[in-house]
Order: sequence, then C-alpha cells, then structure tokens
Amino acid sequence: MSVQEPVRLTPTQRLHEVTLAALTKTSRPPAESVEISRNAKGDVQFTVTAVTTEEGETLQEIADRAQIQFDRLSTKYPTAEGTSRRVES
Repeated sequence: MSVQEPVRLTPTQRLHEVTLAALTKTSRPPAESVEISRNAKGDVQFTVTAVTTEEGETLQEIADRAQIQFDRLSTKYPTAEGTSRRVES
C-alpha cells in the first residue's frame, strides 16, 4: 500500500481558487437597516427593515427584532405633538 501525499497547489493555482471563491460568493444583505429623515413639518420619519439572519428564524422573530428598533426610535424621536409612534405586531 502506498500513501499518497496531498497535492500542493502552486501559488498561481491557489490565487485562481481564491479569486473564483470571491467571485462566486453571494453577498448577504444586512440583518437590519434603518433610514432616518425629517418631513416638511420637522417630524423625524424612519423606516426599520429586518431580514432573516439564520436558518429557521420565524417571521415572528424577525418582526420582533424590527419592533424593538422601531420602539426605540419612536421613543427617541416623538412627533411634533409629543406622542410616540406605536405599531402593534
């Protein structure tokens, strides 16, 4: 029985593999995003977006993460009337 040595790649072959891996790698969107702006009345407007971060994460778990951020921003930036926004999930 002969033991076969692992094949060593040349630097050029290794560079080729790394380049192909980088080119074929799919980029993943951020788990959350927040956009903040002011409207004509001077009220802060914001949008909170959440996407799945792991296999098996439920829609309710995603909604809960988005709701937490929304509630934090609502408290930090109340409307001109002094009320905070609240969206029930």
